[in-house]
Amino acid sequence: MIHFKVSAPGKVILFGEHAVVYGKTAVAASIALHTTIDFTELPEAEQVIKIYFPKVNLFISVPLQQIQNFFVTNSIDFIENYEIFYNKIKEFVCNIGYTNLQQKLSLEGFFYLLIYITCKEGINIKPFQIQLNNEFAIGSGLGSSASFAVCLAACFLYWSYLKKNICKELDMSDLEMISKYALNCERIMHGTPSGIDNSICTYGSMIEFKKNHCMRPINNVQAMKILLVDTRVNRSTKTLAERFLELKHKYPVIIDLIMESIDNISKEAIQIIQKLKHFSATDNESHFEGYRQLMTLINMNQGLLATCQVSHPSLDRICAEAQNYALAAKLTGAGGGGHAYILLLPDTQPETISSISRKLIADGFTVTLTTLGVPGVQIHK
Repeated sequence: MIHFKVSAPGKVILFGEHAVVYGKTAVAASIALHTTIDFTELPEAEQVIKIYFPKVNLFISVPLQQIQNFFVTNSIDFIENYEIFYNKIKEFVCNIGYTNLQQKLSLEGFFYLLIYITCKEGINIKPFQIQLNNEFAIGSGLGSSASFAVCLAACFLYWSYLKKNICKELDMSDLEMISKYALNCERIMHGTPSGIDNSICTYGSMIEFKKNHCMRPINNVQAMKILLVDTRVNRSTKTLAERFLELKHKYPVIIDLIMESIDNISKEAIQIIQKLKHFSATDNESHFEGYRQLMTLINMNQGLLATCQVSHPSLDRICAEAQNYALAAKLTGAGGGGHAYILLLPDTQPETISSISRKLIADGFTVTLTTLGVPGVQIHK
């Protein structure tokens, strides 16, 4: 009986969110918080797929016959046409039923990838059970939907290999496929994703990203610690992206100049991160100068995003608190709530971390200490 686990990290966008959608440079990093899938084949006699997604309170069994009837009746020739295929998936998920938007999107992403990958790989769907666990909140700017999509894509691709008696580790060509599959799944969640989230959740580490242009890894970066601060304010990525676009249409010259500035901030940050790789841990003066420059850029980027009306009073409060400790913070992701990150210095003392954490928690936020640049999607046998 086949059994394995898949994990994919979450992400933070360090620089360049929103502008990246319009072809500007962004810098993203994986974080040591993961989505994990536990996949188990079931005995043939069970003839169901069992789906356990606790974070969205989804626990259902879908008969295999129901899947086969729908997707045999509705020929699979259309899977390469995204719109037609997605409409079929929506119809199927509507037949299954759900109680909220998160369940709907989760089921649509799940069946989109299951049907697409099994068709592409030419395998029959057999009974199985799948359980999903998240170490971070859904819809909070940490790439939860991308991490979910990457995990599922890797899971079904790896399962197809096992069904064909192919035993292999995921290589670069597999990762490219996984990232591509996950990007299409992300369209279900976000409409017009830039591709940065699925890339960082697939490949890990840090990346320089430019839509339709480049996805360049920044390898061998020195470990950086951050505080992830959850405002606990819910928001819609799609709504915030639309707000940014509306502002761009209303003030095209101004917003284009702001996006150009964000692009230059991202490029400057990449140069500094590259330089930090070559400093030894004992070279405190060079380290401090590099981090000081990054913090200046963080403050600049946050200010520009606030000008574009995608910040939030809770995010502004977090940034102000970080500055009280001579640190820097900015929103990460769409903004409007969600998460901010605070970059810590290599020599930031535990007492300082505890103090700032206590103050932020007292303001109603949740705080997590984590590491940037962890590995991407992995199979755990």
